[in-house]
Amino acid sequence: MDEKSVGVIMRTGPPTWKVFIDGAANQKGYGIGLVLISPEGITFKKSLRLAFSATNNEAEYEAVLVGMNMVYSMGGKGVHMLSDSQLVVSQVTGTMEVRDSRMQEYLTQVKSLQSKFDSFILSHVSRNLLEPALATVGAPRIHLIRFGPSWIDPVISFLKNDVLPEDKSEADKIRQKAPRFWLSKD
Repeated sequence: MDEKSVGVIMRTGPPTWKVFIDGAANQKGYGIGLVLISPEGITFKKSLRLAFSATNNEAEYEAVLVGMNMVYSMGGKGVHMLSDSQLVVSQVTGTMEVRDSRMQEYLTQVKSLQSKFDSFILSHVSRNLLEPALATVGAPRIHLIRFGPSWIDPVISFLKNDVLPEDKSEADKIRQKAPRFWLSKD
């Protein structure tokens, strides 16, 4: 009996970026920290201050969105994100229902961006595993970065300039949301 060699074809996914993320909302302000590691092992660290007030969960979602946008803008097609936010991870993975309208808007944005990746994983890790990766992120300068329009832009436009979208239902939504926000001079 002739033994034939059987070739094994392995299909691997796209090269994957690893992204450690964290968001924070406290008396010092609202910000996010990210450590991105390229498939080649190059590390990028970013600490960003949010230009608007946010809850801790909103800051966590902002970190997810900024991380996804950064990887995508650098040509990444696969990403594995690690977060200590059980709520955000559970909502994005679908194991927890989203009831808050603001969280639903964030989830919609994440799902929209997710479709641009061939591979997307968001995992929950404990805080003590996340801290070493993010330990030095706060040390460098803080940069304000915005990637395209944000869900908060129409609210800011209404609060700042009394301008509403032309669509009546969108305008009504902005009127309902606006009382929950305030604009600071900085």
